[in-house]
Amino acid sequence: MRRSARAIITVQDEQEAMRHARGHISVIDDDPSVRSAIRAILLHQGFAVAEFASADDFIEFEQRADPMFPGPRCLLLDVKMPCVSGLDLQRELQQRANSVPIVFMSGGSSAGEAVQAMKAGALDFLIKPFDDGQLLDAVDKGLQRHLADIRKSLSSTDSEARFASLSAREAQIARLVSQGYMNQQIANQLGIAERTVKLHRMHMMRKLGAANVIELIRILDAIP
Repeated sequence: MRRSARAIITVQDEQEAMRHARGHISVIDDDPSVRSAIRAILLHQGFAVAEFASADDFIEFEQRADPMFPGPRCLLLDVKMPCVSGLDLQRELQQRANSVPIVFMSGGSSAGEAVQAMKAGALDFLIKPFDDGQLLDAVDKGLQRHLADIRKSLSSTDSEARFASLSAREAQIARLVSQGYMNQQIANQLGIAERTVKLHRMHMMRKLGAANVIELIRILDAIP
């Protein structure tokens, strides 16, 4: 299910949208201390983070399909949880055609469970306790995979429709950003305040569904 983009209204929304543009990670683990530790690491790195104590909580979140700020996503999923296990959730998401990359976490899984998870498409399998470097490497791999999936899903027609939704000023700024101009340079060239450029840029990136400048360039290149 494709989520609609959440509107940026407040300064806090703008900051949260920037975190989502870097990457949104869902941490699904029944141990609150594990969730808290991972959340602290990821927030420090500038990511958006959502915590879920069970697979059911995450499924409920996905079913609501609340609007979200655009950006790549990744799941950090514990294998052994009460009621619905991580492997059960993986199968459920596959049935729902949810392709968000999954990185499994486990403190006591068998080799068979790890093989099963990887064969079913898991991106990585971290053994607890893992260090910050292992965690961030796995998250980066997941976000890059999701970005690649997003790129494949965007057709030139879709890109044209998204670009057509921009205001004249947003389209102008999109072209300048894609050409490598910085916010202050754009402000000077257009005769407007740098903060105004930042706001137009944020709205433009949201409308286009571009997580970063590279993605923006790809979208603009797809337009005839």
